[in-house]
Order: sequence, then structure tokens, then C-alpha cells
Amino acid sequence: MKKLLYAVLSLVAFAGTLVSCSDNDDTTTYYKLSVSLEMPEGVSVADFTSASVVVINSQTGREYSDNEIKSDYSFELPGGTYSVTAALRVNDGGSVVSYSASKSVPVYEDTPVTLELTKSVSGGLIFKEVYYNMVKPNGKMPYMRDQFFEIYNNSDEVLYLDNCILGFLEGSQGKLPTAWQENGEIMKEYALGYYTVAFVSQTGKDYPLEPGKSVVIAGQAQNHIAETEKMYEPNDGAMKSPVNLLNADYEVFLGDYKPAVSIDNADVPNMTVICAQGTQNYFSLPITGNAIIFAKLPDGVSPVDYAKNDANFKERPDGSYAGQKYLMIPQEYVLDGLNIVNNADKPDQRVIRLRSEIDAGIVYMEKPYAGKSIRRKVESITEAGRVIFKDTNNSTEDFLRDQTPTPGIIPTVVD
Repeated sequence: MKKLLYAVLSLVAFAGTLVSCSDNDDTTTYYKLSVSLEMPEGVSVADFTSASVVVINSQTGREYSDNEIKSDYSFELPGGTYSVTAALRVNDGGSVVSYSASKSVPVYEDTPVTLELTKSVSGGLIFKEVYYNMVKPNGKMPYMRDQFFEIYNNSDEVLYLDNCILGFLEGSQGKLPTAWQENGEIMKEYALGYYTVAFVSQTGKDYPLEPGKSVVIAGQAQNHIAETEKMYEPNDGAMKSPVNLLNADYEVFLGDYKPAVSIDNADVPNMTVICAQGTQNYFSLPITGNAIIFAKLPDGVSPVDYAKNDANFKERPDGSYAGQKYLMIPQEYVLDGLNIVNNADKPDQRVIRLRSEIDAGIVYMEKPYAGKSIRRKVESITEAGRVIFKDTNNSTEDFLRDQTPTPGIIPTVVD
């Protein structure tokens, strides 16, 4: 019996030794990434009221961050390629100004990097809510027709949607960085894929949008709750659509491209399709998400004519898909944009396509096919009752994830 007890104790001690060695055997080599911020002329660190520097490993999706307000940051990182983004804010109590910068940096030795802060794009017309998460009414097939994109006037004056463009950036979510780069940085113009739609105007003032009001652009303006009720089967993962879009302000009718699956709601005006690339059946984002923009062409420039001009198209700069050209939108035309990326369970398969001046963050869903949306946070409400949504050009900070969709409904409380 003593021999048996001794043998057992010896085995336990040996196992403990193995565990101890395993816990301490970290052979990972770490390198120092030193991030310095170059301030715009006339701006100093003391002016900022909030700061966020985020470093994301492009291979693993692991994130490192520092929210202290300062000009120099330091991170200890394992070897890899990292997306480095800085977003800082000046809030004087009356107005908010955002500054940002981003860069892709290989870190395989101690590495210094300088980010040149620039004033971020901020327009009164912003994305209030996007629903792309979809459902599976029978637990098997995705229902892709119920997506919507809501644009809100976040200013205190009437703005016009005339000659504005809604588009999805070319490419899909995956392990590779965007092909649209120059010298390791995202280009200052954006390639559009899928379908691109616009508010085509003759006068420049055909589509006014009052302060505090929004418009809902539906993939199809149908009662999707009722439509998915017909398809519903009580299987694992089965859900009905959460939205009735019969009262959408606009819809995207693809009768000229996909007549077999296109439904036109005669009571809802159609957006104009100015460019069609790919074979998608619906005006919809993939379940993995993708970057989207809302842009406005210069006065006097028709979206239809713009999309007919070959000078506004380019091939991929990396040489892939030779001969395929994409409609390009200069960054100065962009009013708002979102880096919608892959779901929470795939942090290593996210592609950032927008520069930090447009979106210094990312936004994503916890899981696919859950019937949820992303919705911008309410920052304040004026005495007159007008809602002001948070708009720092950082979707990580500005948006709520996994929300019950509320097309056309403006919140009444601050988030």
C-alpha cells in the first residue's frame, strides 16, 4: 500500500512539474512599437478632451489600446503586421472637432511610427442605422431582401440629398488587407462594387431633408415580417424578419438586372442604380459586412454621367482581376462611411477599407443571422427635442451593436 501511495504521489508531482514548466515556457518574442502623433498646425495635446490609439494585429485580430491623452504611445507586441489608428477629439462644450490618422505597420523589430493627425471628415448627413444581419426563416436559407440603410440629418439646417451616392466598397471580408493601398496606406479614393445607387436631381434641391429627420433606403420595400412568416419553419436558428419596410422612403428596384427576384413597391420611389458590378440578386451587404459610404458629388455633376465617364474607373492597383474596373469616389466627396467588418467570432478575418479620416474604428455583429442592426448612439437632445447623434468618425465609439432594428424611428433618450 505504501508503494502504491508513493507511486501516486510521485506521478502527481511529475505532472505538476510538467504544468509548471508549460506555464512558464513562453518563447514568444515581443517588440516595442513606439507611436508618435504629429499635431496639426495650431493644435496641441492640451487641446484634446479624449483620445484613443488602437493597434490591431492583422493576422490574429488581437487588439491593444491606450486612451490616455498624450503625444507618444508605446506597445509591446509579438511579431506581425498591425493596423495602427489614432482618434482624438476636441470638445469645447459648443462644438466637437475630431482628428485621426492610421497606418499599416510591420513589427518584427523595435519599430517607431509617426501618425500625422488630420481633421476628420464630418458632415451633417450620417448613417443613423444599418440592418444587414439577416435571418434564416427556415433555419437554413438566408433571407437577404430585408436590409435597410437609414440616413439622418444631424445638423441644424436643411440639407439636400440631391446627387448623393450610397455604395458598398469593392471586396469581401477575409485575411488579406484591402488591395486599394499606396505605400502601405489606404488610398484617398474608394472603389465601389456590387450596386451603387444615387439620388439623381435636376435642380439640386429636389430631395430636402429637415434637421433631425431621416430617410430609410430599403433593399426591397416590403413587409418582410409577413413574407418570412410564409417561409417560417420552427428549426434551430429559424427566425422571422424583424422589419416591415412598406413605409420606407426609398427602395432599390433591380428589375433591369434581376427581374426574376425583384419586387417593385409602386408606393415607394426608386433609387437610381448608376453602376452594377457582380451578380448579386439584391441590394444587400454580405453577412460578413463590408465598408459602406454615403457621398455627395460636386454641384452640377450628375451621378449618371459620373458613372458613365471612364476616367472615374480604375483597376485594382495590385494587378489582380486584370481588366476589371471599378467606380472610384474621391475621399473629399464622402460625407460618412462605416468600416463594417466580420462578426465577433472571426476577428482574424476583418478587412478595413476606409481611412481613419472617414472611420477610425470598426463595427460588427456578435453573431450572424440574428435579425439585429447597428445603430448610432444618441449624444444629446436639444431643448427643442432634436436628437444629435454621436459623430466622431469612429464607429467603434459611435455605434451600438446588436440592436433591435428601428427603421424610421428616432430614439428619445441619450445612450
